[in-house]
Amino acid sequence: MKKYNQMLYHPDNCLNKKKPYPRECRLCIEACPHKSIGDKKEISIESCTECGVCMAVCPSDGFVDRDMKNLGEFLLENGNCVLNCPMAAPAGYEIACLGMLDRDAWTVLMLLAESKQVRILTGDCSNCQDKQAAAVSQRFYLEVSQQWTDHPGLKLEILPAEEGAAKSDYGPGRFARGRSKKGLKNRLREFGKDRIKAAFPAIEAEESYTIPRTRQWLAETLKQKPNKKVPFQAIRYTDQCNGCGVCTKICPQQALTLKQKENKMLLIYEPLQCVQCGRCVDICGFRALSFAYLMFPFKFLAGKVIVGEANSYYCRECGKQIFIDTDSGLCAACAAHSTNIEGR
Repeated sequence: MKKYNQMLYHPDNCLNKKKPYPRECRLCIEACPHKSIGDKKEISIESCTECGVCMAVCPSDGFVDRDMKNLGEFLLENGNCVLNCPMAAPAGYEIACLGMLDRDAWTVLMLLAESKQVRILTGDCSNCQDKQAAAVSQRFYLEVSQQWTDHPGLKLEILPAEEGAAKSDYGPGRFARGRSKKGLKNRLREFGKDRIKAAFPAIEAEESYTIPRTRQWLAETLKQKPNKKVPFQAIRYTDQCNGCGVCTKICPQQALTLKQKENKMLLIYEPLQCVQCGRCVDICGFRALSFAYLMFPFKFLAGKVIVGEANSYYCRECGKQIFIDTDSGLCAACAAHSTNIEGR
């Protein structure tokens, strides 16, 4: 039996813990093809194949592959990037499965392919126990590529490993020689830390961060190409908004805020923080918000965007803000009080 699992649950990253919501997010549980995740997000080591699909569908890195930090360094620092799954020829960096790649990861790979060779090697996914996970990730790839029709091409190759082939030098749980630009002493220190974390999973699980790993990669890569635009699922706004601010209160990432300017309420959106969980859209009773793909440069991704504005109204009796321009100009409490007085 395995001593520990490559997939790690970060409870403080989970949206359910960040901010309570009537409908609990269960994307990881529902996506797991092997039913290895329990209601309390515990992982069954016996049945989990470490395919990573729980991470790909999780908006906020509630589940993360332990090797994501090293994988990010490999992608951003190496001249050419070759990724291979365990069933493919060991010609590059071994990832647990294609299923671990989400929308942002695919966008990063497409961006990198503009300036260097990017190859993804797989075995025969149709005969793999993790074919459902790979299919989920491939849908993310198709979704992004359909929005970005002129994106740099990626090489996705079916290249099964030959029997008895050597393992990849790079990959989960292995000390990758020359992966990083750090000196040998620093790399050994990092390796020691990784070994300690692997031995004591609770230490790693305590780590929390707001911006998911693949979103961090996207920001870092796009920053190097300030004039480049990539497809990004962003909030869109209609004039049905009344400035009530419920969406800002329900957002677990603080990606939406309201700011008053003169007699207007401005809805401010921070795309880098947004994990597209959809709670703001779901909670809006006026159906004023939706998600749509827009072409974003770095300054939009990492900045603050005014996505809409609404008029501000105030009760003419008590001065309390109201969100509908009533004929009486009164809030509900003052209107009820006025009605009671008139009825006497």
